[in-house]
Amino acid sequence: MTRATTDPRRSPATPGDPPGADARLAGLTLMAGCVLAAIGFVAISLAAPGSGDDRYGDPLWQPLYGVLLAGSVLVVLGLPAVLAVHGHASRRLTLVGYVGVFAPLVMLNVAETTIEAFVMPYLLHHGGIPQETPAGLNAYEAVALLLYLVGSICLAIAVFRARVLPWWVGAALLASVVSVFLVHGGPAAFISDYFVLAALFCFGWYAARPVATA
Repeated sequence: MTRATTDPRRSPATPGDPPGADARLAGLTLMAGCVLAAIGFVAISLAAPGSGDDRYGDPLWQPLYGVLLAGSVLVVLGLPAVLAVHGHASRRLTLVGYVGVFAPLVMLNVAETTIEAFVMPYLLHHGGIPQETPAGLNAYEAVALLLYLVGSICLAIAVFRARVLPWWVGAALLASVVSVFLVHGGPAAFISDYFVLAALFCFGWYAARPVATA
């Protein structure tokens, strides 16, 4: 008697689409996005440091934030690789973690990065940047942070329970949560993002690996 072998990255075969091709594409997209976003964070830290409003007028500000924005968009597009890697292992926790990470990535790394990249430089030269952050934007960020807190913890627990990925992936997700609350201001504020990108890159790597055929 033979036993059927399954792989969580396999998908139902469709004409012209090899099994697992969708998961591999998501994985490659996720890895490319993580690398590009990391390059953007490092470049911004080195070429446009500081926390004052003058940084928005730096000629490198918009191009570098454009790189970060492109990487963030690719990360969001490739995030389904998280679901593909775990498959049915620790499914509910993975789903909650996926949604909890997906939402703040869109809300902060894409939407707020767009504001930082293009709106802030515009305001700098057209009346100045307001001294107080709008109350609505503060609430928006608080919701995103809450979602990220729940999502990262759930996804980290899912990693530990599923045992598909190395343990350090879950540890990196938890470290990113701790960094959000302990590290503020300057280039060090990106440490949390680096932890997340490292964890997601590993998800992408596992999703992009060739699927062994039985």
